[in-house]
Amino acid sequence: MKKRVLAMMMMLILTASVLAGCGGQGSQEKESTESQNNGENDASSEEADSNEKKDDEFLYKVGYSNLADSDENCNLSASTFKEVVESEEFAEAVGHEVSVEWTDSDGDITMQTSNVETLIAKGIDVLFLVGVDAAGNTTAVEACNKAGIPVFMVASTSEGGEWKMVGFNEFDCGKVQGEYVAENAEEGDKICYMTGTAGTENTVLREEGFLEGLSSRDDLEIISTQSGEYSAETAMQVTEDWVQAYGDEIDWIVTQDNQMAQGVIEVLKASNMIDKIRISSWIVPGTWDAEYIKNGESEHAVYVSFVTLGETAAEVCKEFYMGEEIPDETYMDLQSVTIDNYSEFFE
Repeated sequence: MKKRVLAMMMMLILTASVLAGCGGQGSQEKESTESQNNGENDASSEEADSNEKKDDEFLYKVGYSNLADSDENCNLSASTFKEVVESEEFAEAVGHEVSVEWTDSDGDITMQTSNVETLIAKGIDVLFLVGVDAAGNTTAVEACNKAGIPVFMVASTSEGGEWKMVGFNEFDCGKVQGEYVAENAEEGDKICYMTGTAGTENTVLREEGFLEGLSSRDDLEIISTQSGEYSAETAMQVTEDWVQAYGDEIDWIVTQDNQMAQGVIEVLKASNMIDKIRISSWIVPGTWDAEYIKNGESEHAVYVSFVTLGETAAEVCKEFYMGEEIPDETYMDLQSVTIDNYSEFFE
């Protein structure tokens, strides 16, 4: 009997020991899992903190939302901006290294709005925005305003929100061309005017400026206005149509940028009309277009330095980090280039 009681007691002790062992292991696994989860939460918290802009503190991240990287002018100004802002000289001036978060909108306002939201989430201190559309940019600008992030519109504007301008005045670019044609055209000259992408802000403003500059001459006639979409290939197609439709009636072809001028000139050369039609276009430094002036293939160009645009935006960025007062508008100078003053700029 005693043996049976003793055996039962031993069994109970053994069972209790096993249960205690399982319970202990479960407790250790729970503690380990909680510790791991807490570690992950801490890491997530640290990452969130690193992207959170605190009062009177900088993360030294700059957002740059580009209109379209495929546009050589936009790409040139954006790459110049990034190079300057991320340079050692810039870091020495502001007392800290600064990184540039650069996004490409590919000419799509919906994509640009989404890109800006991503930049805000990354914790930028300031946004430089090459806007796709003045009305559409309002959403992105107001989102930055709500997040306490200053906005600088680069060579573009926004219909809503609070922002400051840096770059060149698109209206004045068109006006420079219009004034040149008005001052130099023969009586009764006929003009074909080639715009950029239809509906975009820069296209609209440049055309308004051109018409304003041309308004002093009521004897001049614009016989056709068509979009070349800021593309040499499209400009060639448009020019071919003009040559077939109007031929020798055309006295001037005016384009809103240098890439379209390339297409125009190639068609006129192939049609043996390069000496019969006068051309006003654009010059962008570091590209081939200045040669058209030098070779006498283009008569006039608005000189817009997109390198200078990037440098000007970078200078404004430096002033921002140094706590300086920045005016509402920071404009670069525009020049008219002809064969007569070509050497002043390019030789």
